[in-house]
Amino acid sequence: MATTWIKPIRVSKGKTPAQTIQDSLDYIVNPDKTRNGNLVTSYACDPRTAATEFLMSKREYAVNTGREYRKRDVLLYQPEFDEKNIETATKIC
Repeated sequence: MATTWIKPIRVSKGKTPAQTIQDSLDYIVNPDKTRNGNLVTSYACDPRTAATEFLMSKREYAVNTGREYRKRDVLLYQPEFDEKNIETATKIC
């Protein structure tokens, strides 16, 4: 079974938005939790440049709407998921 949800990212006290986003992404793609990155996927961006792209998208959204946008999508798998099930669940999300 896979579970997804959207989790807001709040700016950490004493850090800039850029630092907070990079820290969050570093935590999200932790090799110990993602089978050395094999469970990391992205949509319309490269995981290596996601922090920069996320900040650019935030700025563009704020300019166009006058509102702030912060979120990340999370997809969790149970440990017994095999590779085929993980691939299918990732495509669905």
